Amino acid sequence: MKLTYRGIKYENAPVAVEVITGGVCGKYRGAEWKCHYSRYTPATSDAVELKYRGAAYYSGNPQEVEKLKQRKKLNSIFASDKNLFASNLPKSEELNKTHLANLHHNLQRRLEVAKQTGDANLVRILEDEANQLSINN
Repeated sequence: MKLTYRGIKYENAPVAVEVITGGVCGKYRGAEWKCHYSRYTPATSDAVELKYRGAAYYSGNPQEVEKLKQRKKLNSIFASDKNLFASNLPKSEELNKTHLANLHHNLQRRLEVAKQTGDANLVRILEDEANQLSINN
C-alpha cells in the first residue's frame, strides 16, 4: 500500500501476526468479548537501559537487567575514583627506562641474528635504527 506523509511517499508493508483466540475475557453490556494472543512472542535475551524525558529505566530479561545494573554500578565506582590504583602504577621515568632497555635488548638480538645470517642490508637498517634511537651498539 502506497502512503504519503507530509509530502513524502512511502510504501507500507503490514506485518501478518498469527493470533490465538483465548477464552472469554469479559462482558460489556451483555456481549462477551474474547482475548486474542499472538502465537509467537519475541523474547530478547539482552537488557537495555532506556531514557524517557530524563528518567532512566531498563527493559529486557530480568536476569540480564540485574547484570546490567551491576555493571553500571561498577563502572560508576571506577569512573568516580580515577586514582583508585594509582599507587600500584609505576612512575613515568621508570617506564621510559624499562621501555628503552627493552628496545635496546630487542635491537641487539635482531642485530646479532642479522650478522650471523650475513644479511648486510638488514644490518645497515638495524644500525640506522639504533642511531635513531640514540642507542650505543
